Amino acid sequence: MTKSLAEMGAEVVEWCKTKGWEPDSERTFGDECALMHSEISEALEAYRDWGFDDVTLSPDESPENLSKPEGVGSEFADLLIRLLHYSTTHGFDLEAEYERKMAYNHTRAYRHGGRKL
Repeated sequence: MTKSLAEMGAEVVEWCKTKGWEPDSERTFGDECALMHSEISEALEAYRDWGFDDVTLSPDESPENLSKPEGVGSEFADLLIRLLHYSTTHGFDLEAEYERKMAYNHTRAYRHGGRKL
């Protein structure tokens, strides 16, 4: 069963509440952006260290012995978790925003802006 982004956002917010991360009235939008940026930086560092490999150390499948996931994929997941958290708490519907933005992007010229790769 696949979760919608709204369901994932609600799950993240609830998890943040149970772990003491929500609400945090002292955190600014700038802080939130910096925290999302830090996840991208961690993804780059993981790539530099291991490429795209999943380097989670323990293959133990029991819930009480789960190892911390490591690698680019895990850092991208951390970014998604933060994005879902902040989008949900600020009232953004990411599914609707995605559809709106992609509809606009389809109207743009090939390599719009004239930039190289």
